[in-house]
Amino acid sequence: MQRDRLQSFIGNGEKAVPTFSASEMQRRQDGIRAHMAQAGVDAALFTSYHNINYYADFLYCQFGRRYGLLIDHDKATTISAGIDGGQPWRRSFGGNITYTDWQKDNYFHAIRQIAGSAKRIGIEFDHVSIDLLALLKSEFPGVEFADIAAPAMRLRMVKSAEEIAHIAEMARIADLGGAACLEAAAVGTPEHEVALHSTAAMVREIARTWPHAELLDSWTWFQSGINTDGAHNPVTSRKIRRGDILSLNCFPMVAGYYVALERTL
Repeated sequence: MQRDRLQSFIGNGEKAVPTFSASEMQRRQDGIRAHMAQAGVDAALFTSYHNINYYADFLYCQFGRRYGLLIDHDKATTISAGIDGGQPWRRSFGGNITYTDWQKDNYFHAIRQIAGSAKRIGIEFDHVSIDLLALLKSEFPGVEFADIAAPAMRLRMVKSAEEIAHIAEMARIADLGGAACLEAAAVGTPEHEVALHSTAAMVREIARTWPHAELLDSWTWFQSGINTDGAHNPVTSRKIRRGDILSLNCFPMVAGYYVALERTL
């Protein structure tokens, strides 16, 4: 039955304090709707981390399941797996519908419920796999799929005043991470201990600055000696030696936005 396939978690707690104002989020959704109207697109199905985060303020954890954000000309609805409970609803700017895993096509059933009679749906050509595209075409016969990725990207490129203020705060926190690297770096100290000290300093400041934010994915790369020969070499337990070249890379992450402080010492 339908109630076994879909669930709504409206009322499960309260909406979280958002990253950006309602007017900022509405501006973003209105921007993509303006493109949709011009391109004759009835609804847009976003599937990527970046677009769902940008247009709904929800950063999903995939864990082998499918997620989405469907924006039509009237509403915006995130689509999430039941394992996440009410968290997607609490974090989404707009509505949310969750699907169960009892039947493998439930994700598409959820899309169908909110897409209605849409005949032309925008999808992200640079994110949708060949397999997913084939499934969409099979599940929605007669629907035309148009690329929405490039127009959505162009809208994301121009940063608003709220975004600039958000990024500036994150740059300040990246500087704190860099200072923590310098504080911890010493001959005989392992790379991972320096990185852990830096990351902890950034996470604590993020929690202080944004007390209602989710805390995830901030990290530090710290390399020494021969490990500095690649920009993205993972942190190891190698101990710093006298005369080593050192490389620090601090990446605070807040609500899907990140900045990078990168220095050679």
